[in-house]
Amino acid sequence: MKRLMCGSVVLAAAAGLWSCNGDPTESIRDGETVRADPSVVFVEQNSTKFVTVGLVDGQGNPLAADLQIQTVGAGITVEEDTAFLQTTIGERLPTTKRYIVAGVEPLVTSFVVASGGTSATVPVRVIPTGGGIPVVTVASTGPNATDPTVLTVPAGFQFFPDSGVAFDAGAAIIVDRSADGRSLTVFAPPGTTTTGTATILVDFLPTVPLATTTDVALTVNAAVPAQPGATDIATAPNIPLSAVGGGLWDTGLFTGTLFGADQYYQFTIADEGDYTINVDWTDAVDIDYIICADVACSAPDGTGATGAHPELHDHTFTPGTYYLVVNLFTGPTPPWVRIAINPA
Repeated sequence: MKRLMCGSVVLAAAAGLWSCNGDPTESIRDGETVRADPSVVFVEQNSTKFVTVGLVDGQGNPLAADLQIQTVGAGITVEEDTAFLQTTIGERLPTTKRYIVAGVEPLVTSFVVASGGTSATVPVRVIPTGGGIPVVTVASTGPNATDPTVLTVPAGFQFFPDSGVAFDAGAAIIVDRSADGRSLTVFAPPGTTTTGTATILVDFLPTVPLATTTDVALTVNAAVPAQPGATDIATAPNIPLSAVGGGLWDTGLFTGTLFGADQYYQFTIADEGDYTINVDWTDAVDIDYIICADVACSAPDGTGATGAHPELHDHTFTPGTYYLVVNLFTGPTPPWVRIAINPA
């Protein structure tokens, strides 16, 4: 008898506690969330991806819901998969829906799914494939290889930090890259007459470079206007450098005499590190370069004198101003010389 009474007391106490404090599952049911699987959708352009969406409580338990698509961003379409039947132990769960997301344009976008007053934004990244690679627009300031050309990609894309740009006449000199990575400033090679190629990446896939072509043909005079590659090293013109690099195209005059037939330049290093110097030229001649830390060039800081074409070498520089002597070692004066300096 005592055991029965004791059990009744406990049961009554539990019932009283329930009646005082309300539904003990209320805290579990609070915090309802619309949940998508996958939470971020990567879909290739002209392809589709399934996304399952449901309403769950604070413990992750599925709840019955009337799910509705509220907003669909640009670049995608979203449709309900009416043939979808999610089951568990052989029974259909009416708590989830599956949607078909189709990639239309390569960009970063999203769609919104709601149930009552609860909603979720599902990010979608449309990955370009084939003809979906975005076009690079071209803006040139003039017809010469000494006039800068700006290449720009649409939002959602950027140029790789060490992007290469090539035209039919050869590689361009990259002199600057915008802070957001969407623009490159280059000097196109002399004699360019067609569209070029560049390496870009997708913002949300930063390790996957994509090759793309410009959309506007660029024509550059074959003859290079003379830059002031000085006869006197003391008046050597500056090669401007940026975080990406620097350089110029110049007519081969070689009227200096410090090391034979020379022309002189100077450049300033702001950050200590390794840099690549590339000196290229037309015709079958041999050109070398010498780096000097002072005007007298009494103790060269490095050379590119190997007989290679082009002379392309890495050097370690501390901050300061350096002089670059470009020397015509053998052969006739070439129509142009290419000088490019970039972080290695």
